Amino acid sequence: MKLATLLYIKNSKGDYLLLERAKNPNKGLLSPPGGKLETEEGESPFGCAVREAKEECNIDSKPEDWKLTGIITEKEYPNIGNIMLFLFEFRHNLNEIPKEINEGKFRFVNPSQFNNVNIPETDKLFIWDFVLRNTQSLFSLHLDCSNEKIECTIEQE
Repeated sequence: MKLATLLYIKNSKGDYLLLERAKNPNKGLLSPPGGKLETEEGESPFGCAVREAKEECNIDSKPEDWKLTGIITEKEYPNIGNIMLFLFEFRHNLNEIPKEINEGKFRFVNPSQFNNVNIPETDKLFIWDFVLRNTQSLFSLHLDCSNEKIECTIEQE
């Protein structure tokens, strides 16, 4: 199983920073920035959030700048396989769009437009709903992508 982070970063208007991915997984789709944990280095999920924020968005941060909001496991996600995602919310606003990187191009998207933009199916059907509720408690979902119909099990809310 692969381990990765997704970084949920807002501007002062409440729009979310999304990356139009130039590579798989999710090539051509809009996803939050983030990346794989360097497990061989013993990297923590918070350490990965700090590193990925710097590498992808040029954000200097520290672990306490991030709030763990959710954990998602996805079985047989296309072009990845089995993956566990740690979802982090940045505790500060970012109002400048980061420069384009080899992973893709950034833009801010208002949540009211999520049904009108090209975001991954699992994000659209399940994940954004939990992120946008902005609950104070940690949530955990298991998504089974092995069948034609994606199945979601809420493990904790």
